[in-house]
Amino acid sequence: MLVKLADSGYAISSEIDIPGEGSTNFIFGRGWLLEIIELAEGEYSFFSNGSAVQPKSARFGLFYPPFTLVRIYINAIRGKVRGIGSTTFDERLPKIPTLFETEWSDKLDSIDQAVEILKNARNCRSIEINTQPSLTTLKAKRLIDENYLIYPSIARIAARLKISHEHLSRQFKKDLGLSPSAYLHQLRVAEATFRLSLGEEIIDVSQDVGYNDLSRFYKQFRKATKTSPAVCRKMLKRPN
Repeated sequence: MLVKLADSGYAISSEIDIPGEGSTNFIFGRGWLLEIIELAEGEYSFFSNGSAVQPKSARFGLFYPPFTLVRIYINAIRGKVRGIGSTTFDERLPKIPTLFETEWSDKLDSIDQAVEILKNARNCRSIEINTQPSLTTLKAKRLIDENYLIYPSIARIAARLKISHEHLSRQFKKDLGLSPSAYLHQLRVAEATFRLSLGEEIIDVSQDVGYNDLSRFYKQFRKATKTSPAVCRKMLKRPN
């Protein structure tokens, strides 16, 4: 469930019940999100620099800055999540995705609370996939992040960086585990998912995130989420 807040932020709350085991990329677009997760059972961790980064307790916090890319591993998790975020970044917040410990148990209903939670967080650890990616990958990712809504050409990005498309794709995948094209599509789906959660119309969302072909939008959305935009919108739409 997503609810808009008075300070232009939004709050989320949901039960978690994911059977099975596996790993997947999590990509967060513009804005930021802070989550507090309380696990009743199961395993939840991240891959950073080739090693697992695991929470120290059943209650832990996660912070995702704009254009986060992390890799999550889960194994039969059940519990609940509360979160708060905004599409406007606050300079008081961290610049890297972070796993931390927190005692916070109060309601989340203002952006200032996120700042307070992170100020008092313990055992903060980076959950970046790669804490030292190449300069080529950093530049390419920044260009994608800045232009993803207008469908930037990966070939043109490579040309701008004065390298071949093939070299860019190899280096990007080596550093981050997926190709620049795959990152672009997943980033656009992340933006679409957020807009669908606000109750926006599917055709409007498709066009706004750069898909003029609605059938292509459905195909990419289903490929990334294993469900359709209509089902996602129904599941995530906030109550009236």
